[in-house]
Amino acid sequence: MIDTHYDLLTILYCCYMKNDFTYINKLKSDLKDVKGIIANLYFMDKKEMKEELEIENIDVFEMFKISTNLFKQHFKDKKVVFSIEGCDYIKDTNELEDLYKLGLRNILLVWNNENKYGSGNKTNKGLTELGKQFIEKAVSLGICIDLSHMNKNTFWDTIRLLNKLKSEGKHPKVMASHSNSYSLCPHPRNLDDEQLEAIKALNGIVGIVGHGPFINKDEKDLEKNYLEHIKYIEQKLGISHIAIATDNINFSTELFGLEVDISLLNHHNIKKQLTNLLSNYYNKEEQEKILFKNIEKFFEV
Repeated sequence: MIDTHYDLLTILYCCYMKNDFTYINKLKSDLKDVKGIIANLYFMDKKEMKEELEIENIDVFEMFKISTNLFKQHFKDKKVVFSIEGCDYIKDTNELEDLYKLGLRNILLVWNNENKYGSGNKTNKGLTELGKQFIEKAVSLGICIDLSHMNKNTFWDTIRLLNKLKSEGKHPKVMASHSNSYSLCPHPRNLDDEQLEAIKALNGIVGIVGHGPFINKDEKDLEKNYLEHIKYIEQKLGISHIAIATDNINFSTELFGLEVDISLLNHHNIKKQLTNLLSNYYNKEEQEKILFKNIEKFFEV
């Protein structure tokens, strides 16, 4: 399968900072059934970066360079799209271009907080003028615009801008790498039907995520309810517009001792788990589209 959102670059950088790659060696075994990854480096506000990741000195360029080089060293058998989530600390469009030259191919403009480019789910503000310039530059470079984590105002400002760029002959790449259906689970990180349709209109992909709170409020019957999200979004968008995201954050417990929400999808035996789940509703050809074929076009860089 291909995982459309996994914070593997952050994991690699944290192991580098600790000078301990024991966890990475474990992951090599766990990821044996994963043929491709959208490998993500994520950024929160400075307080959260310090408290949760033990990172105080934030240099996006250096962190991205180190983590992507480590990925190439430890996971050279995997297809990869390198991603940054939360563009708070990217100085400007010039640094964005420098990151592109290092291999950046996907950006989530915001995490949950507000930054100089736009806003996540903790505020109601929309896309800023700097954010518009930033997205325009990203599209011109061929970087995918990932809509997960945006609040509704930032989401719709971004959609309007992407549609404008499309009308001008540009070719924006679009996805929501790790989001589910708001109709089935009214979590602010999920997408309502109108948002899903807007992604489809831009020929985008939704990575349906196995993170417990985004599947079901009480985190019960997760497997059954996860399949319902897949079925619902597939029926809204069509089989060609969906993929799978783990957003597996168990590393937070193993590396930092933090309590985390339940993740349905862990990488160990994930192919068997997903095949068993999807076979309840989809034939083999449809399963392959969901598991890897739909998202492969984003790896053609």
